[in-house]
Amino acid sequence: MTSPRVPSWRSSRLGMAAVLGTFALTAFAEPDSLPAESSRLQISGYLSLVGGRVWDGVPDVYGTAQMLDATCPCYIADWGNAGVYGRDFSITPESRIGLQGTYTLTDTASVTAQIVSRGTDERPTLTWAYASVKLSDAFEVQAGRKRIPLYYYSDFQDIGLSYPWITPPPELYGWEATNYNGASVRYEGNVQGTDVRASLFAGQEKVDDSLYYELLGYMDGYQGPTTVKWKNLVGADAEFSRGPLVARLVTMQSDIHIDNTADPDDPWEEQQRLRAHGIAVNLDFDSWFVLSEFTKLTRDYPQDGYTVSAPAKTIGAGYRWGAWTPFLNYAKFTEESSDIELYPPTGYKRTSLTLRYDLRPGNAIKVQWDKNTDITKNYGGDGKVLRIAYDLVF
Repeated sequence: MTSPRVPSWRSSRLGMAAVLGTFALTAFAEPDSLPAESSRLQISGYLSLVGGRVWDGVPDVYGTAQMLDATCPCYIADWGNAGVYGRDFSITPESRIGLQGTYTLTDTASVTAQIVSRGTDERPTLTWAYASVKLSDAFEVQAGRKRIPLYYYSDFQDIGLSYPWITPPPELYGWEATNYNGASVRYEGNVQGTDVRASLFAGQEKVDDSLYYELLGYMDGYQGPTTVKWKNLVGADAEFSRGPLVARLVTMQSDIHIDNTADPDDPWEEQQRLRAHGIAVNLDFDSWFVLSEFTKLTRDYPQDGYTVSAPAKTIGAGYRWGAWTPFLNYAKFTEESSDIELYPPTGYKRTSLTLRYDLRPGNAIKVQWDKNTDITKNYGGDGKVLRIAYDLVF
């Protein structure tokens, strides 16, 4: 996450944040070199009000007829936060509001935090809380709670104004952990005329009552809260920008422990070894633009001796015509198993058409139509989905 600028979806990696109180780091303060007290604190926020429903479709053949409050055919728009649309119109699956702030301690040190409230969760959650110290003009160290930078839009995937879709494609953006507690070293500079941003990061995360596994429980037939721990999380990412081209590479790995004890007579736990690689390539020619991203997550299950690979992709093209932007996108997710008896292959794909209208700077409305195909008939069924969104930054 970068400084709290108002995000422009035409540019690449922008973020927003909100300060939550004061951090006990005033020892860094150098009062003579600081701006006035009132200007040390920068507060900003964002809002996405999203509503939609499934209009037509075919329910699961092998899955479930009901998922959370939604009657299937269902559309899972947000795996990580259990955002599911059914036959009835709803504004809860994807609506959200975030508040962020950064407090400048010295010329080289600051603290940043962000809280987010979602329609799927009554309790606001602390999604960001980290301290930053600049080592030089190019290098910076950050420590605390941050987003795992697995995907191109990870840092700002909640800020609807910063991209053309209603939300980034769930075929890629949806796993059991999206944040981590740890540290990163970041570089930002220009090399031979190419803007370069890169980071090394490491940490861990624990998720109680995982919403991601709650959704999987509807498909796999288990119930009760599931605890997920990501340990030994280590990774690196690098982004290169030159002219109309932006390319980003990422690699990471983690040890995962999953535990569900809802049934004391039949508890289950699982060990996984996760490896993830991704590439995003975007082209922007002012009017025309192309967005693409490809990832492959591989999970080794040492207890049972098999491996599951999950390649996912999204590619889309749009055209800016004044305040209007039509955008056509295709996305697909599959899971390929080395032992189809223990882990059958799964998958789904989706074609979407979005029409965005920028009301004025910082405000936009979008309408999106999706044709979602449940390839293996256990992800909520086939469905056509219509959604409308209002996005705001402030």
